[in-house]
Amino acid sequence: MRVLVADDHTLVRESIVKLVASADDLEVVAEAADGTQALELAFEHRPDLVLLDVAMPGTDGLTVATQLRSKRPELRIIMLTMHDDDVSVERALAIPVDGFVSKSAATSELLQAIDTVRGGGRYLSDGVSERPAGDGASPAATLTNRERQVLQLLSEGKRPGDIADQLYLSIKTVKNHLTSVYNKLGVETGAQAIVEAFQRGLVTRR
Repeated sequence: MRVLVADDHTLVRESIVKLVASADDLEVVAEAADGTQALELAFEHRPDLVLLDVAMPGTDGLTVATQLRSKRPELRIIMLTMHDDDVSVERALAIPVDGFVSKSAATSELLQAIDTVRGGGRYLSDGVSERPAGDGASPAATLTNRERQVLQLLSEGKRPGDIADQLYLSIKTVKNHLTSVYNKLGVETGAQAIVEAFQRGLVTRR
């Protein structure tokens, strides 16, 4: 798997590069020190995965991720951050990115995240998924088995059309299930639902 590492802190970037390069099945093809360079190198080297710092000078990581997703939808993207704030997480999941890992996580967790997204799943670092639920959430909310299935697939990065195909449902039915899920979880968007689902343990990492 070809990997691009983008982080403006040299020591952090070099540590990540060393970690990734130590894995037999991963190859670092480029390093970037800011968002603009990350975009240029991503299109030049065509990596399979980008490890992208959220906060970088110039073009920030979330903006980079948005542009990469629009141009290369098949690209795997994992965001790296020191600050797991709600706004950044929700923006990242709405893009959507494939993973969100805290820089305070163990090196083994980053490798686990890479393995998860390579297999088609989505990974949220423990620092993200274990935060307290928001005020709008109802702890007593219960989901039906079908709603849990739909939410699980949503958390894996599937779009409503993909979920409909996989569960042999109409897209209208899937959207109705999602509306019900949002209401029960006290959220308004798919990104918020995913964060809430991880916080409550309603979905599992793949």
